[in-house]
Amino acid sequence: MRYGYSVLLAVGLLAACSGSPQGLQPQVAAGPEVAVEKTANPGFTRVYTWTIAKRVTDPADALLLAPGQAYRVEYAVDLVGTPTDRDFQVEGTVTIKNTGVGAVVLKAPTDTLSTGEAVHLSCGVDFPYTLAEGASLVCTYSQTLPDGKPRTNTVTVPWGTDGTSFPHTASAEKAFAFQEPSQVVDGSVTVSDPSATPTQATSGVSPEGVITQTHLFERWVRFDACGEYEVENTATFTTHTTGTQGSASATVKVTVPCQGGCTLTQGYWKTHSRYGPAPYDATWAGIGEDTPFYLSGQSHLEVLWTPPAGGNAYYILAHQFIAAQLNVLNGASTTPAVDAALAWADQFFQTYKPSDPLSKAVANQAKGYASTLDAYNNGLAGPVHCSE
Repeated sequence: MRYGYSVLLAVGLLAACSGSPQGLQPQVAAGPEVAVEKTANPGFTRVYTWTIAKRVTDPADALLLAPGQAYRVEYAVDLVGTPTDRDFQVEGTVTIKNTGVGAVVLKAPTDTLSTGEAVHLSCGVDFPYTLAEGASLVCTYSQTLPDGKPRTNTVTVPWGTDGTSFPHTASAEKAFAFQEPSQVVDGSVTVSDPSATPTQATSGVSPEGVITQTHLFERWVRFDACGEYEVENTATFTTHTTGTQGSASATVKVTVPCQGGCTLTQGYWKTHSRYGPAPYDATWAGIGEDTPFYLSGQSHLEVLWTPPAGGNAYYILAHQFIAAQLNVLNGASTTPAVDAALAWADQFFQTYKPSDPLSKAVANQAKGYASTLDAYNNGLAGPVHCSE
């Protein structure tokens, strides 16, 4: 009985030793393996061609000015930059790695684009080429392309282990698209107009890359002698990369009447004194802005700037009277009705102050003559109205 027990124990131990440990898989010997990685970096040049146009925004037509009258002419310069894309290319690397056990032998890789072009790889070695275990081979490429279509770049590497046959292949691919240019030529410009002052600039870019710009300029013009004049203004752009230039001009015709002159409103005269804000009109020197105005206790300019509160007939008449006086001094001819209104107003201002109560008849008469002078100052009676 003791002998039988020993045999059973030995058999059990032998069976236990012959089994695999629980949870472990049998080991499989590793073999050769090749992996490929690829990059593709597209690039292209965008070249801008610019056009320029200039237009007068104020005045809308020819100018009619009195001698010595200053007028602010306003211009707009419009530029358009149209892009042309060229010099398309793609460049990158192909990295071939021996990721298995033992050396492998590589055949020359092939690199192609989805549009059919073959890409030349520069690997720096002769093929077939033996790649040691754990080693890598880096190839580079740079390929010019005829257009900016999106493409996929695919590389294939045949390989084996004996150097005579290449039964295996490894490959990689990379898609790319031409989105932002790698170089921009003449993508910006400088605009100059030596005879005018810039006031504002705006710019925009369309989805197609077209650049539009508008530059605003202003220029004061004046002529002291009567005659016919032309004011030409020229704007020039210069591109920042190549220094290419272009220019455009705009012309304003100006007439300063030699007979009869033209008239200006009281709004013009009160802003063109030596106190501004507009340029000084020397016609004021014939009266003097600070000269007392009759019995008002104010200067001529102070009277012009005083609103006729409550329909005050004194100030309504005074505004048109001062403007008419200045127009006459500036060479504008008059009419008998205007002469009569000026004479009546002169007597009125020698008699009344702004605060004096007026009879209804006198107030209505003052306003009536003010209306006559207002029509004269606006070019509705007598000479034509100057541009303002």
